[in-house]
Amino acid sequence: MLVNGALQAFLGVAAGVLALVSFSSAVLWGLAATDRLVLYPVHRLAAQAIHRTMGIGGVVFLVLHVWMNLIQHQIGALAAFVPFTDPRKPVLMGLGVLAGYVLLAVAFAGAARGLLARTGEARRWRIVHILAYPAWGAGLIHGLNAGRLPASWVTVMYGAAVVGVILALGLRLALQERGAQGRSAVPRRPETVGPPPAGTAAGAGSGRGRRVG
Repeated sequence: MLVNGALQAFLGVAAGVLALVSFSSAVLWGLAATDRLVLYPVHRLAAQAIHRTMGIGGVVFLVLHVWMNLIQHQIGALAAFVPFTDPRKPVLMGLGVLAGYVLLAVAFAGAARGLLARTGEARRWRIVHILAYPAWGAGLIHGLNAGRLPASWVTVMYGAAVVGVILALGLRLALQERGAQGRSAVPRRPETVGPPPAGTAAGAGSGRGRRVG
């Protein structure tokens, strides 16, 4: 597939930015989908659908980002798939490669969530899913430092993604703490231990038995 050189250069950068923004949106909507204090079930289902859609979009843009950089010889085939093998920026490129692998694993694990739940392996899905957070951070570091100096619009989009994730995560933790406090404030029915006190049904029954005797 032949693409204009200028368009290739633009796609090589823009696809990486859109991949990170899509994954950031997936994180935001994933956090929203876990809320049980504000959202109704129908809202949570909608949030889960958007979460999955953003994840798929992130995978598509990630593949396009790697492809464009390969055909422009911005990165070698080995460095594109083996972490920390780039001769110029091994750490920054390696973080991007690792982030890509982890985010792909998270996407595939999310697609297989139903199968894992039926086989009793839902815990593995949760472990893989949690890895999306450090992978997202590694991708952010890679995007800001691996290539050329980012344009202002790229920096703004990355900054908005970071602020959005921090606010959503803080709100989720605050709501969880509030829900935990509300549950702990509900009085529980005390459990009685030992023989029933005088005047209870058992005591009254035994009294009636003595009178009858």
